[in-house]
Amino acid sequence: MIYYLFPYLYMIFFSLILYLSNLKSVKGWQIFILLLPAILVFALRGNVGTDTYNYLGLLDDYMHYGESLAKYEPGFEILGKFLTYLGLNPRFALATIGLITTIILCKSYAKSKRQMLIFVLLVFPLFFYDFTMNGIRYGLSFSLATLAVDSIYRKKYSNATMWALIAFSMQYSSILVILPFVGALVKKRYIIFFILILVGAFFVSPELFSLITDRIAGKRDAYSEIFAPSLLSGLAPLLIVLTMYGSFLHFSNDRRSLKLMHIILIFEIISFILSKFTYAGLRFQGVFMYCMILYLKYNVDFIDSNRMRKYVYVFILLSIFGILLFIKNIAVIVDGDLSPFLPYKFFWEEPRLFTL
Repeated sequence: MIYYLFPYLYMIFFSLILYLSNLKSVKGWQIFILLLPAILVFALRGNVGTDTYNYLGLLDDYMHYGESLAKYEPGFEILGKFLTYLGLNPRFALATIGLITTIILCKSYAKSKRQMLIFVLLVFPLFFYDFTMNGIRYGLSFSLATLAVDSIYRKKYSNATMWALIAFSMQYSSILVILPFVGALVKKRYIIFFILILVGAFFVSPELFSLITDRIAGKRDAYSEIFAPSLLSGLAPLLIVLTMYGSFLHFSNDRRSLKLMHIILIFEIISFILSKFTYAGLRFQGVFMYCMILYLKYNVDFIDSNRMRKYVYVFILLSIFGILLFIKNIAVIVDGDLSPFLPYKFFWEEPRLFTL
């Protein structure tokens, strides 16, 4: 457990020092240094993490056979094959994907000291270990989706389209991160133009769209067979989102873009209701919780400095709750077995160092 807690405590301590310093802004490399202990945790791990074993098997197939029976999103498959083509063994390739995700997040949340604080206090405890040690595909796709939303806010729609397509090719659920911001911030004529491009692409390459719909259908069928474990499932993320929502309304005087915030909250509540019937609802809750964090990322700089001092305490409380929730989730014992995150092992403690 200490391997997960120490990076968090280290990062909280030094990030608060950085936030309270006289520096007017932060750089991506500074956030990267704050993350170094956590980077070592995911980069040096053995067969730790729920899906690590599956991804190692996939990359092992690419290394030896150039193809695999396991099928994932086309962009992720291309990335995996490219990394093994470069000569990286499965463990190094998997660590490289986590490193790419980390670098993108560092760049995305280095626009201001307040955005850095949101990353440290909210994104890290709620998502970072999952992004880099478990849901590798959705971690990479969400980080790319963040770049897409960055571009939307800067009205660079061609860049936004590029990052959105790459994110979608890595993991399809990233489109749910992007769509609320597109609907609220992009002028309707650009949306119509993009739809026309998609329709044209369909006629040019219907095979690609057939591949995508087949993969989505497969994922839908997989989720339909997994039910939420209890009536309380999804309550924690709902409470976190409600706290983000209520606290921002309390501390912010800016009422220009609240419509988007209301929409994200509605989607989160609908996902919570859906989680009573299917595991997909829990996944959607995670998506819209990240959407709410992105909303805060782009609006926190408009909060008055005096109010922000108090708002930071809300972030700290959410952060503590988030890391405790992570600890609870990885400490659960099911059928006498510990979670895939415990006990933590380094890759050199495994029978085979660089592959399965």
